Amino acid sequence: MFKRCFSPLTLVNQLVLIVMLSTAIGVTGMAISGWLVQGVQGNAHAINKAGSLRMQSYRLLAAIPLSAADQALLDEMEVTVFSPALKDAAQRENQQPKLTALQGYWHSKLEPGLKQAQSPETVAADVANFVSRLDDLVSAFDSSTEQRIARVVLMQQLMAVFMGLLLVFTIVWLRNRLLHPWRQLLAVARAVTQRDFTQRAQVSGRNEMAMLGDALNTMSGELAESYAVLEQRVREKTAGLEQKNEILSFLWQANRRLHSQVPLCERLSPVLNGLQNLTLLHDIELRVYDMEDEENHQEFTCQSNLSCDEKGCHLCPRDLPPLATSGITLKWRLADNLMQYGILLATLPAGRHLSHDQQQLVDTLVEQLTATLALDRHQEKQQQLIVMEERATIARELHDSIAQSLSCMKMQVSCLQMQDTHLPDNSKQLLSQIRNELNTSWVQLRELLTTFRLQLTEPGLRPALEASCQEFSARLGFAIALDYQLPPRFVPSHQAIHLLQIAREALSNALKHSGATAVALSVSRHDNQVKLTVRDNGCGVPENAERHNHYGLIIMRDRAQSLRGDCQVRCGESGGTDVIVTFIPEKPLFTAQGEHHV
Repeated sequence: MFKRCFSPLTLVNQLVLIVMLSTAIGVTGMAISGWLVQGVQGNAHAINKAGSLRMQSYRLLAAIPLSAADQALLDEMEVTVFSPALKDAAQRENQQPKLTALQGYWHSKLEPGLKQAQSPETVAADVANFVSRLDDLVSAFDSSTEQRIARVVLMQQLMAVFMGLLLVFTIVWLRNRLLHPWRQLLAVARAVTQRDFTQRAQVSGRNEMAMLGDALNTMSGELAESYAVLEQRVREKTAGLEQKNEILSFLWQANRRLHSQVPLCERLSPVLNGLQNLTLLHDIELRVYDMEDEENHQEFTCQSNLSCDEKGCHLCPRDLPPLATSGITLKWRLADNLMQYGILLATLPAGRHLSHDQQQLVDTLVEQLTATLALDRHQEKQQQLIVMEERATIARELHDSIAQSLSCMKMQVSCLQMQDTHLPDNSKQLLSQIRNELNTSWVQLRELLTTFRLQLTEPGLRPALEASCQEFSARLGFAIALDYQLPPRFVPSHQAIHLLQIAREALSNALKHSGATAVALSVSRHDNQVKLTVRDNGCGVPENAERHNHYGLIIMRDRAQSLRGDCQVRCGESGGTDVIVTFIPEKPLFTAQGEHHV
């Protein structure tokens, strides 16, 4: 009942209600006690008047016979009998009949008897009867007073019981409504300060403590969510910073590796491997073009971290089966303002996207790859220019020295032969041999000068072969078919010049001696070996052609030996002549010190 009555009230109002209830109980008890005590005080005054009447009666009895001087006693007796105190007390205690009978007995019996009596014995009985009536009235007043006092005591006891019950109720209420909830709230607050957001305050009701408990529970839950969100953000930021650190470290290592002095495949493959590990991309492939020719390119994939060996490069893919890709193919062009060096291909899983950091990583790496390829192309061109300048210098020196000496000797021998009529036969034969040897030396020197003066206007073997095919096509009157299957920069420039000269010599022989109507030139790769084939449909090559002053064949074989390869000149299966050169390209020699590549 109390719970239902108190539940709608706030704790402050409930506490005020308890204080007001205790105050009301105390005030009520005091008021009732005061009212009862007031009645007791009136009865005591009336009892005092009754006692005064008894004394005055005995005093009048002792004064008989009365004289005129005793009239004052009778008057005093009259005033006391009819005093307001007795009247009020009799009226309050419902004893008016007894008081009226007492007053009538005084007027009708006792007062006349006292005035007429000559001796006390004559009115002693009347006085005794009056006193007896007075005692009855006083007894009634005493009984009523005792009853009132008993009521006051009972009221005080009831008030004490009510106050005790109220005190017990107040203590229990304070423990249930304040102390226990407060302890729970303190426990929750301490748990929150220790980052324990699992505890909850179980405070029932609709008071302030319940509202505070609900608010604290809500705050703890929100703090738990906020803390979890903050921890998640911290983890995300930490992961982001770690990823950025990995990306920066990768870019630094990639830049260091790309500009190191090792073969291109050993530089690119680990970089592509790292890119695949740091992004969602897979099946990454880098295609390096030769003079922006998309049909002829060199492929690099993230196959392994192995280095090239003498048996072949494990990093460059050869005859790999097509990848079963599932996703979107992305392309990045490796180009600058001058030319396009290649293209970067990768597969992104369907429904996935590159993050901003990953996109920046790819863009930065594309710039690094472009710069690396451009720098390699520039260095290759510079090295080629240096070689061409040295060869041109040698050619000038040979032309200005040995060529002039040979020409002078040829003229001197010619002069001697013009005077052969005066020479013996053995001298004529010796001069003829000298002239032949001079012609042979002059032819070889001319071929050597042609080789030294031959220039590769663009880096790589293919542009030079294309230019030579165009040149001889114009001289032959039909197009020479070129089938070039080598990756870019597969043959070093110092070997490419010899291979180009062999091809030109074969084309020159086809122009001069074969009478062919179709010529085909092909360059292919078999494992790590390069094969050059020049095939025509002409008259074919005679047996022992080298012995009949075919110095070009000798020079081709000499150049093939300088390539550490082999040159075969033979008749084709369907007629014509086949010139086949096979050799293994040299790997670039680098002198990188302090570099260690895993």
